Amino acid sequence: MNIQYISLLAAVTFVTFSTRFLRRSNPTAGLRKWATNFSPWTAKLFRCPHCLGFWLALPCAGLLAIDWLNFAIMLLLGWRGSFHINRLFNNLTVRSAKASDRQCHVCDKPYQKSFLYRLNRDFCSYLCWFDHLKDQHRSARPIFSPSGEFIRQEVYPMSYQNLSPNEANELRSNDSDTTYIDVRSMPEYENGHPAGSLNIPVMHREAMGMVPNPDFVRVLQSHFDLDAKLLIGCQSGARSVRAAEALIAAGFTNITNVTGGYGGARNQAGEVVELGWTESGLPVEYGAEGDTSYPALVSVVNE
Repeated sequence: MNIQYISLLAAVTFVTFSTRFLRRSNPTAGLRKWATNFSPWTAKLFRCPHCLGFWLALPCAGLLAIDWLNFAIMLLLGWRGSFHINRLFNNLTVRSAKASDRQCHVCDKPYQKSFLYRLNRDFCSYLCWFDHLKDQHRSARPIFSPSGEFIRQEVYPMSYQNLSPNEANELRSNDSDTTYIDVRSMPEYENGHPAGSLNIPVMHREAMGMVPNPDFVRVLQSHFDLDAKLLIGCQSGARSVRAAEALIAAGFTNITNVTGGYGGARNQAGEVVELGWTESGLPVEYGAEGDTSYPALVSVVNE
């Protein structure tokens, strides 16, 4: 039994220091550079502590384990244990730095006790913390599952605003650079929409029901810069929330969700609990002709 404990401790220790040595030490800098240029697989292996820890723990467990159960335990603890131990080392290393040497990661403001500590970095306020998150690289993420259901996007808190239809109309009246994007289907848009809005459906209405629009984010990216001021509205406020999350995840930084949408939010009894655009008596247009229609907008992208 003691031998098993010693073997387990040896495996965790070996994987912990091997991953740290391979990913951070100066002697292995050339190896890391070679791995980055050799292939995407080797680049990811050295960039990801999870991957490197797993592949180091695998042969270690194979050599030291005495049975399959011991192999599984040794592989799991060597893999996950090394990751958490190294993360603890990283936190201790950063926190041990002198206060005089620490500063806000975004604006370089000198360190104070009220600073936020996130991802091994110091931030003087939530504004700087959110600015840092907005600048992070985001890979393309699907917004629909294979069955057509919305996939909740991982976006940071307070990433988009919420305004009522009246507030959204006032904002658009005072700022000509703000654009209302109606994410309802084309038939819904044709039957009535906020005056001056553009139609880019997040879902299409087909004979079998509502189906995802795979080009939703791509069309928005083709017509608007990432810092464009966009109001996102649907029929009741449900689809617009998912659309806003998808746009934030794609890198857009100035997104506002119009709560209540065009027709108002209703409870299970069908009663309006939040007024929509029409109930608020705001300007409405009908039809779908010209540059504001989805066929016109998507045709520019497909040219």
